[in-house]
Amino acid sequence: MKRLTYLFTVAFLMASASLFAQEKGKFGLGIDGVESPNLLAKYFVSDQFATEFVLGFDVYSPGGDAPTGQTKVTGTAFRIGLDGLYHFQIGKVSPYVGAEVLFQNMKEGGFYAQEPDARNEVFANLVLGAEYFIDKNFSFGVKHRIGADIKLSRDIPKEETDTFFKTSTQLTARFYF
Repeated sequence: MKRLTYLFTVAFLMASASLFAQEKGKFGLGIDGVESPNLLAKYFVSDQFATEFVLGFDVYSPGGDAPTGQTKVTGTAFRIGLDGLYHFQIGKVSPYVGAEVLFQNMKEGGFYAQEPDARNEVFANLVLGAEYFIDKNFSFGVKHRIGADIKLSRDIPKEETDTFFKTSTQLTARFYF
């Protein structure tokens, strides 16, 4: 009886793992983040390796009119990036590890006597995360980034290139086709 229970449990785990496993060629769309979400397009190159295209955009428009001698500047941030992710298949949960490179162009919004130049940043991150599959097409997850934020130099205001160590954790949601 114990053997039968053991065999049934192993068969059930294998069946549920294959039901929620990702397959080569599978494509998913999703979002990450809450305050400043990014759009995600994920494609499984193999059963365990996926690439993910990241695209984000923010707008900030300060309220009111600019004081005399100052200009009202609408702030914008545009992000684009690419991830390479290796998935470990464990049934409904799919933990992953990978690398990410993002480029961001950000113009600060506010009131200025002299309008500042846009700031360019490059993010290079180690990515750790996991997806939990509600069914074979929909998942929720968590993604943690650990890496460098390289703020490139600009002329107005005069700033040199700086490098920061940053971490972030984001919630994700994806729909797979």
